[in-house]
Amino acid sequence: MTRLKKLLVALTPMGAAAYVAGGGTFSSVADLVEWARHPTRHAPAPAAPSESAALWRTKKALLLMMAIGAAAYFGLGGTFASFSAETSNLGSGISSGTLTMSNQVNTGTACLSMNGATQDNIAGCGAALTVSNIAPGMFGPAQSAKITIENTGSIDASKLYLYAPSVNAKLSAALTSGVAVTTLTVTPLEGPVAISDQIVVSFGGHSQTFTASAAAVGGATSISVSGSPLANFSYPLSSNVNDTSSNTSVNNTDCYDVKTQSPGTPGATQGSQLNFNPTTGNPFCSAVLMYVQETTGGTYYCWSGKGSSPQAANGLCVAPVSVTLTTGLTSGVAPTTLQVSALNGNVTSGNQITVTSGTNTQTFTASADAHIGDTSIAVSGAPAANFSYPSSSPVVNTSALTSLNSDTTDTISTFDTLHPVGGRIQLVPVQSNGVLNTNATVQLSHFNTGNFTRTFYVGLYLPVPAGSNQNALQGLASTFGLTWHIDQ
Repeated sequence: MTRLKKLLVALTPMGAAAYVAGGGTFSSVADLVEWARHPTRHAPAPAAPSESAALWRTKKALLLMMAIGAAAYFGLGGTFASFSAETSNLGSGISSGTLTMSNQVNTGTACLSMNGATQDNIAGCGAALTVSNIAPGMFGPAQSAKITIENTGSIDASKLYLYAPSVNAKLSAALTSGVAVTTLTVTPLEGPVAISDQIVVSFGGHSQTFTASAAAVGGATSISVSGSPLANFSYPLSSNVNDTSSNTSVNNTDCYDVKTQSPGTPGATQGSQLNFNPTTGNPFCSAVLMYVQETTGGTYYCWSGKGSSPQAANGLCVAPVSVTLTTGLTSGVAPTTLQVSALNGNVTSGNQITVTSGTNTQTFTASADAHIGDTSIAVSGAPAANFSYPSSSPVVNTSALTSLNSDTTDTISTFDTLHPVGGRIQLVPVQSNGVLNTNATVQLSHFNTGNFTRTFYVGLYLPVPAGSNQNALQGLASTFGLTWHIDQ
């Protein structure tokens, strides 16, 4: 009863009034409810004459409300609740994929983009070509190279690009954050730097632009900068250094000329001993022809070089051939096929193919296209061999040489000025010979799926221009680069 009284008093003023009206004598909830239903059976002493009937009715109403509230309180144990339910999905997560690439020259060790400071492995990959001691009209096996580009990451690349790198180098002395910079000490520059060129040093997500205060020749190991700016980050050794003002003319391309400093054979004359071969204007870079031919999946496309504009219907660049017979020819027997070592150039139907042995030569006409890597050339007309040419006899595509000897546009310098990073070539997948799949949304699939490897051949040739000598090109050497780039 004590609990009920306290409850009635504490809940509300109305509860207190009910308590007073009930006289405080209820011993249980049941007594209170019974009183509320039949108040006259348990009516207290008659009210004073001044107490009105309306007041009495109010008391009865209040008492009834409290009776119901008290019953609910005690009946439900003093708690209020509703239905509920829940489930949980734990252990959710998210991770990023990788977009990396490898670059392999011929059968050498592939270099990886992830070995570079910013996924740009500029200095870590081997040279595509190292050719020395060439003469005009020569084309040997060393003058072409196979480059295999592979997506080694877990994300598809929607874009694959080829372009001429800017004049570049790597830091060979670190920069310290907050310390003034007057000179950038670098690995030998791949190209010349002019006064006021913008030089960008980068590492990871950090970069800073400096202004060259003096010219620097190709191969130089320092770049003077103006204004003594404070380094905005501590750039470590091997940070990228790029002249973003380069590749605008033959004088400042990534390809640059120097005079040879060592002879081809002991005691031979070297370029630095000659006085008629200036390097101004990079004349050797502007004379050597270059082609880039794709051969992925047995389909062909000429991306740069003669035959790329307009694109040949068969997708083949005009590329010299320098191979040998693997099966000899018998005098008086007409061959239908020339069996040769793997072609390092292309043959187009109708080309003139010449076989030589000593003073003996014979020309055959190609009856079908033959591609880089093929080991036979079909010939037509059934001419009988005029001599028993042994295996290892040299075989050349004389039609290709004739065509290239008059070419003055498809040079290394032209590639550099036409295709800097702002004019890069987008390497859309090849659908069939000479035809691109321009609707492709993936240009290099992620590792081990679809088309995750693409194959290209790069070749160089020094032509023999008709009616002029090339003495000014003696004793010169050109250095240049190619950049392959993928984007998500």
